[in-house]
Amino acid sequence: MQKTFSCFFLPKKTLLFIAACGISYAQALPESDAIRPVPVLSSPQGFSETGTTPSEFEGRYKVGNTTCTVVPNKMAFEIKWVKGHGVMHFFFEKITPDGKSIFVSKDFGKGRDRFIFDDNLYNFGLFIRADRKVFKVERLKSPAKN
Repeated sequence: MQKTFSCFFLPKKTLLFIAACGISYAQALPESDAIRPVPVLSSPQGFSETGTTPSEFEGRYKVGNTTCTVVPNKMAFEIKWVKGHGVMHFFFEKITPDGKSIFVSKDFGKGRDRFIFDDNLYNFGLFIRADRKVFKVERLKSPAKN
């Protein structure tokens, strides 16, 4: 049986001594520590059970009497309002004890805007502006692709 030892942080002289002496610290893992497969999620990442509706915070949303487009960007979400200039960045904040997901904007001294979703597919919820005005949020259906 061949005894091996792989370690990059030891000096070469130490590695040569270990190899010459045939010292091995390798041991078999007990069955309880064996790698187990991860359970498969009920829906593929990014889509609901139907496979057609995104289950991520992205797409077009009706917020009150206006609309916005949400695009994931690294660790944030870019929000582009139809009635506005530029983009806003929102970040996932938390999931409440009753299962609602909350996304918040950066605070530029006037408070934070919040999206609070009632469902885990991000289809319905509320938008609470920094001035505490509340708007209903609803995901708009994407047009069918030909």
